[in-house]
Amino acid sequence: MGAAPCGVHTANPRPAGELGAIVGQVHGPTELERVRQDLLDAVDFAFRRLRERVGGLTDEEYFWEPVDGCWSVRATEDGTFRADGSPVPPAPAPLTTIAWRLCHIIDVLAGERNATWLGVEPTGRLDRDGEPGTAAEATDRLEQAFTLFRTHVAATDPAGLTAAMGSVAGVYADDTRAAFVLHELDELVHHGAEVATMRDLYQATRPVEPFVRACLDADASAARSMLAADPALRDRHAGLVAQMAGRQHWPSVRLLVDLGFEVDVSAGTSALHYAAGAGALPVVRLLVEHGADRDALDTQFHLDPAGWARYFGRDDVARFLEQD
Repeated sequence: MGAAPCGVHTANPRPAGELGAIVGQVHGPTELERVRQDLLDAVDFAFRRLRERVGGLTDEEYFWEPVDGCWSVRATEDGTFRADGSPVPPAPAPLTTIAWRLCHIIDVLAGERNATWLGVEPTGRLDRDGEPGTAAEATDRLEQAFTLFRTHVAATDPAGLTAAMGSVAGVYADDTRAAFVLHELDELVHHGAEVATMRDLYQATRPVEPFVRACLDADASAARSMLAADPALRDRHAGLVAQMAGRQHWPSVRLLVDLGFEVDVSAGTSALHYAAGAGALPVVRLLVEHGADRDALDTQFHLDPAGWARYFGRDDVARFLEQD
């Protein structure tokens, strides 16, 4: 997780030059418009993936420092938040918090060079005073910054994608505009992956709640006892059936269904999708018997459970789901 100070971009976009050269072999306005659309589709996909990964991010996760010496975003005496950094990036680079990394991604996406280096007029700017001091503020700014970036890419003249950026880009004057978009996309992808990894690490180091542990162990007696003492567990763990199905932990799925948990609640991929894709026909039958929606589409691939079954070669499951 290498770090560069927020607002300072030390990565060289030249590695994307070879891809830019490939783009340069494309001729004709129709083909270049397709290249621009492909670039937009790629940045849309990368941003949507990151935005989903930071959904529900808490302030505790945002500022979490798993080791000493992390770079983060900290409150100053005047109440604004500033990012740790150094004019000269240290080696080895310090580990950075989710707060610091999101701040850096925001800087990358909101940078004015995303307009000037692409030869378009800047469309607005990010109105801010310091760095975001909460997870909610950070995700809001992330969306605003991405909107700016995407607007500038969309405004780029397709015919100019293969043109060198010129003196405005300084030492990168000879690189094409397409290569620059690919560089910014690489920034979004690899820093987004660092954010996701830090969030996974945070979650993996949290103590497992007793009720979840009982479900993982398929300990029906303990799970029933805790649920009887605290019925609100159903609300607090509304998506647990889908989570257990995603792990293919079928005894836990059966237990939760038996305990009356909703079978369709999920973060985008239902328990029925997971069971169908895994070919777990008995579990599929159980979920359907308890009201699972056979027509629901997942949010990533936009397929129904039968579509998942077909994709993974589970034809017996697909036939069951497709029958009246």
